[in-house]
Amino acid sequence: MPDLRVRLTPVLLELRVALLAVAVCSVTAMVSLVPVGTAQAEGIKSLNVLSPPLKAAVSDTNAVPFAIFAGAGQLSGGLSKDILDLVAQELRSQVMYLDIPRARLEPWLVSGQAEVGCFLNPDWVSEPKRFDWTDTLFFSRQLIIRRSNSAPIRKLADLYYKRVGTTFGFVYPELQQAFVERLIARDDAHSLQSNLQRLAQQWLDAVMTVDLSYFYLISHQQFDVDFVAEPLWSEPPGVFCAVSQQSPRRLAILRAFSRLKAEGIIEQLLQKYKGQPAS
Repeated sequence: MPDLRVRLTPVLLELRVALLAVAVCSVTAMVSLVPVGTAQAEGIKSLNVLSPPLKAAVSDTNAVPFAIFAGAGQLSGGLSKDILDLVAQELRSQVMYLDIPRARLEPWLVSGQAEVGCFLNPDWVSEPKRFDWTDTLFFSRQLIIRRSNSAPIRKLADLYYKRVGTTFGFVYPELQQAFVERLIARDDAHSLQSNLQRLAQQWLDAVMTVDLSYFYLISHQQFDVDFVAEPLWSEPPGVFCAVSQQSPRRLAILRAFSRLKAEGIIEQLLQKYKGQPAS
C-alpha cells in the first residue's frame, strides 16, 4: 500500500493542474466575449467620473438674454447658460460660472483663471492672438436706439456732440476714434435697462446695443416713451467665444462648440430668445 500511494501522488497532481488550466481558459473565453469598448463604457459609467468644472466667465454686464440673473444675483438662465451647460455635458463636467466684469475678462482668460468667455469678437479684445476662438456662432446686428421724437441717426456725424449710452468694459470700434477725440460723449452704465431708462428721461441722446438684447428687453419691459432702433452703418459682426490657451482641454471645448453649431442647436437656442421688433 505505501508503494501504491507514492505511485498515485504525481498522477493526482497532474490531474489537478489540468483541471485548473481548463477553468482559467473558460473564464478567459467568457471575458473575451465582452467587447472592449462596452466594458470601458460600463466601467466609466459605474464610476460616474466627472472632469473638473468648466470655468466660464459670465457677468451681469452681459445684457439679457445673453445672461439672465435672478434677484439674488444668481445666474438663472440666458443664452450663455444654455450653451455652456451643453458644452459642459460634452466634457462630462459641470460649469463654474464666474461673475467677472468685462474689464477683467481678458486677463482671466490669459492666465487660465477662466477657461471660456462668450459673445466676443477678435476686434473687441486687445490681444486676440492670446486666445483660441470658436467658429462664428452667429451674427449680431448693432443698433442705435433713440427716442422716436429725435432726429434719425444714419451716419457717424449724426452722433457728434451727443451723449451716447454704452456699457462698462465694452468696445465699440466704429465709435472709438470719435470717443477719443471727444466728438461723441461716451456714458457708461452697468446694463441696457439702465441706459434705456436714462434715454427715456432724456439724460442720453442715444444708446448702443445689439438686436437680440434690445428686442428681447423691449418685449419684456415697458418704458415711458417710444424708441426707434436704427441699425449701425457697419456690417453685423460675427459673435464668438474665446477659449483660454492655458486650458488643457481647450481642443475639446472648441470641438464641443463646433458640434453645437453644426447640428443647428445654437440657432435653435437663438430662436428661443428672439423677440419681435417693436412696431
